[in-house]
Amino acid sequence: MSPTAGSEPLRALIIGCGAIAGGYDEAEPKSDQILTHAKAYARHPGFKAVACVEPDAERRAAFMTAWDIPAGFATLAEVDLAYDVASVCVPTAHHAETLEALLASPARLVFAEKPLTDDLGRSRAIVEAYERAGKPLCVNYLRRWAGGLVHLQAEIARGQWGAFQKASAWYTKGLLNNGSHFLDLLSFLLGELAPVCALGTVADGRADDPTRDVVVKTAAGAPIHLLGADMHAFSVFEAELMFAGGRISLTDSAFKITRRPVTDSPRFAGYRTLAEGVTKDSGLGYAMLDAVDNIARHLNDGAPLRSTGHSALAVQELCATLACLPETH
Repeated sequence: MSPTAGSEPLRALIIGCGAIAGGYDEAEPKSDQILTHAKAYARHPGFKAVACVEPDAERRAAFMTAWDIPAGFATLAEVDLAYDVASVCVPTAHHAETLEALLASPARLVFAEKPLTDDLGRSRAIVEAYERAGKPLCVNYLRRWAGGLVHLQAEIARGQWGAFQKASAWYTKGLLNNGSHFLDLLSFLLGELAPVCALGTVADGRADDPTRDVVVKTAAGAPIHLLGADMHAFSVFEAELMFAGGRISLTDSAFKITRRPVTDSPRFAGYRTLAEGVTKDSGLGYAMLDAVDNIARHLNDGAPLRSTGHSALAVQELCATLACLPETH
């Protein structure tokens, strides 16, 4: 992981100085875990964070000190220096206006938090506008960069686990906000998904982005049940994927992967069962570094981006359809 030989570091602008921008890592800035944009840029030799944007002056100053960022601005319009990559870390309600403003900016690439926007029509228009402008748009569906999940996708693609049969997954805090993470991950692992039905809605007070129990299916027709839980009780992001060749469990927000291949039963002759599970770290704790490395390689060498405006729009389209389906009882 290094910059192209002889090249200058890519200059990053971080817009919004909240939790995902750097806050999650500020308590332990020297730990190995990398959860935020600021820490990923700080750890990657091919980047230098040159400025941040944050309307709260106190928070902006603290962020600049924590991450050794030399310049800070209250608004994007005030930024008067050059930058190559812009990280959009503002609240979702401000994504659209920020992404629209960055179209005319010096940024060579925009790295936006998910979801693209909270308005499907504006998301469509933004993806089309970036395409016309020839400006790459990368969206932080982070699990697409986690090394263990990338390896799992390759195992599934080459048929190591046999035919996919079905899956169940649990999530909290809104179909678009968090459910989209699962739908994006499952489409990354299994291919394009299509809506089937809605089963119910969790009474968690999220009227603008309900937490729904839904069913989707793969291109081969295998069903996936995505089930919501009440965020007021606890947060959960876990799944069980059943294949002809075994079961794969994603636990601890997919920080852990457990593989249980099919084996001969040690008790009953002629029967097949699941072996004891082997659990490994998915690499999600370092995926932000892999994400910015992917961005650097895209800008320097033309490597394809693993998560784009188009892939993010596809999952938002799916969420919008699922949110509108009548409940089936």
